[in-house]
Amino acid sequence: MQRSGRFEAIAGRAPFESRSAAPAWEDGLIAGSGTVGALLFGKPGEQMISLSHERFFLPANPTPEAPDLSAAVASIRDAVNHGDSGLATELMMAAATEPSYGNGLVWTNPLGICATLLVRIPGREDEPMRRFVDLEHGEVAAQWQDAAAGTVRVSVIAPRGGETVWVSIESERQLSAHVDLGLSFEAAASAVTGAPNYSEHVRSELIAGPSARIVASAVNGGSAISATTRVHAPNPWAFDDTGAQLTTVVDVPENGRALLAATVAVGDDAGALAELVDVRDWASLRQAQSETHGELVRQSVLDLGGEYPAELTELTWRRAREGDAAARRRVVEIAYLSGRANVIGATGLLPPTLQGVWQGTWTPAWSADYTMNGNVQNGGAASLIPTGTPELATSLLRLVLPHLQDYRTNARKIFGANGMLLPARMSDTGRANHFGADFPHVFWVGGGGWILRFAADIVSTTGDRSIVDDDLWALVTGVLEFAESASIVTDGVRHLVPGYSPENTPGSSDFPLAADPTMDIAILRDAARCARVLAEARGDDSLDERWSRVVSDLPDYRVAADGTLAEWIDDAWSENIAHRHTSQLYPLWYEPDEAFVGDTESARALRNAAATTIRRKIAWRAEDQAAPPGRMEMAFGLVQLSLAAATLGDAESALTCVEWLSLEHWTPALTTTHDAGRIFNLDPSGGLPALVSAMLVSSDRESLRVFPALPDEWSEQGVITGLTARGGIIVDRLEWNESGARVHVRRRTDAEWLRPDGSLRLTAGSSFLFAGSGTNELLIAVSENPVIVDLHRVRHRA
Repeated sequence: MQRSGRFEAIAGRAPFESRSAAPAWEDGLIAGSGTVGALLFGKPGEQMISLSHERFFLPANPTPEAPDLSAAVASIRDAVNHGDSGLATELMMAAATEPSYGNGLVWTNPLGICATLLVRIPGREDEPMRRFVDLEHGEVAAQWQDAAAGTVRVSVIAPRGGETVWVSIESERQLSAHVDLGLSFEAAASAVTGAPNYSEHVRSELIAGPSARIVASAVNGGSAISATTRVHAPNPWAFDDTGAQLTTVVDVPENGRALLAATVAVGDDAGALAELVDVRDWASLRQAQSETHGELVRQSVLDLGGEYPAELTELTWRRAREGDAAARRRVVEIAYLSGRANVIGATGLLPPTLQGVWQGTWTPAWSADYTMNGNVQNGGAASLIPTGTPELATSLLRLVLPHLQDYRTNARKIFGANGMLLPARMSDTGRANHFGADFPHVFWVGGGGWILRFAADIVSTTGDRSIVDDDLWALVTGVLEFAESASIVTDGVRHLVPGYSPENTPGSSDFPLAADPTMDIAILRDAARCARVLAEARGDDSLDERWSRVVSDLPDYRVAADGTLAEWIDDAWSENIAHRHTSQLYPLWYEPDEAFVGDTESARALRNAAATTIRRKIAWRAEDQAAPPGRMEMAFGLVQLSLAAATLGDAESALTCVEWLSLEHWTPALTTTHDAGRIFNLDPSGGLPALVSAMLVSSDRESLRVFPALPDEWSEQGVITGLTARGGIIVDRLEWNESGARVHVRRRTDAEWLRPDGSLRLTAGSSFLFAGSGTNELLIAVSENPVIVDLHRVRHRA
């Protein structure tokens, strides 16, 4: 085995560098502690640092309870069952009498800006700028040449787990920099998404003195929130001539640096802001970051072999887009590493929003919220469990579990049902109030079961039974009660009507409401399996029989007339392949649904139908590989395709999606975008590492499969480290070359209860066989002590 798989082999010993311009926040470099985020952007001599906090959601929009559709739901259901989704939609909208629902979609409360620093250094603004990203230390920097000061560098670090952002100003020669503090110095609107401008909802108060303070506050009816940012600098702060912002002078010695510390706190926590900050040297900040943030980033690294020269990120991407094979592998390595680093920097008490923990505009796309019908689970949070950081995935539970009463109200008011119904979008409430005729999100019912999948995978990968507390168990019970009471059993078959498959409309209809969306049926089947894992962890099997009854009544999956996997199980609704979502592939994203497993005729037919869906969706996107009006829209749709392709062993399709993501959804700043080349968004950052891990390792509680979908293009050599698998298994290292492979595995001590006999069934794909046995299956015993297993190849892959 030739490659080390070490962090340094991929990241190098110097930061990644770009010479690309950063005129706007979306072009900026990002640093995040998990709790606070900093965006560094601007031109030479004028660098902005936008500060945000994971809990600063502005109460800018109405937050009514879910619409009371309970009296109309039977009529809506009847209309759908008669194939009249237009009438069903009219009935839905007529029943939504709350005034807030008459003015278009009710949007979630948006993530806001807490404060902005502006570092001003007199000089020419047309000088070329160098920008640096140090993924291990979570440090970003902008550097340029100044006629008077020589080399000038502004660096930013947000120490892991804290609420402070540190700013360093360095200069080759003595320098006096001006630093301004305000709420925001840029309020550029997004022409792409047409999002509302929320700046009018925020007021700011500035307090001068030895340290500067800015309090950003928003009030809407009975809701209010505030964020206080205190900035410590070497000299006192005063109001500028306009009185609209604070300013100070920062003196930088020759060949030295000066530090500023900005601490952000939300709500009641603001009272705890210290008057003085422990000013440490930059080296100690970097060392602390390496031991915290860096430890998480180094946990899993992808190394696809071969030496590649250090060069500007935009040059590597250009070579890759031109077809250079080595460069294409290199951008996947960098995307894997930077994607994980971005997600880690955005995960704190809460998981990443659509924009992680970063905000630089008052017109954020889709409120920069938590979109729960795909973006969070297939995007920002997708890689937390499989790539070695399952403990960070508990952030998703901390987002969801505080709002159980909202979910009960949603179920009661929308369906007249018991139990809990989670919303399709959320930020600071759990109310299902974002819907309209074209987006009837209130009838997407898969959110609760999908959360149970994440909870079960946290337990199955870590062995941590403590997460199954009373709140999580209430959610397990609530999802079951909703399934029992909101579904309709006809002739022994349980149906989910009305239903909504995100965010698609059947080809046979002008309206999206339909019956039995495949995604929701699949999630419910999967939820029953996950509930058993959580029940065992809790030591409570009282719900098992009820879950079994619900699942046994569900309709079978269907192969559509066009040979694809039907998106709606009811054959009254025809397919619409020309769409960014592929929700019907849910049965293949995690542990494959048993209906797709085995050598029965029905299982083969379903797998073939899923494979056809993948091929047709990829072909549709390939016809116009640009942002809308092209078809390279919504990055997590590629994640949905690729996860299913990996499960089916379709390495070619999986690689196509991985390369599209890395080539078209990454920027020179190593940030990511929702569409090809536009809209700052964290979905690819979380989605791509999840795809890569699924191509190289898959698992259930009893077994581990290596190389389920290793593409020919990666076949020559490679290493991946630090993957997490079900059964409490850690794949410390998986390495391969043209002749064979080696896998290093162990089991977490706390996870031994998941497999008391300690056994693990290893299987291999992609033409590998286990050395000694000559088979692609091997039963071994695995404990906390590492086990190394060798494999060889039965043929050379060209």
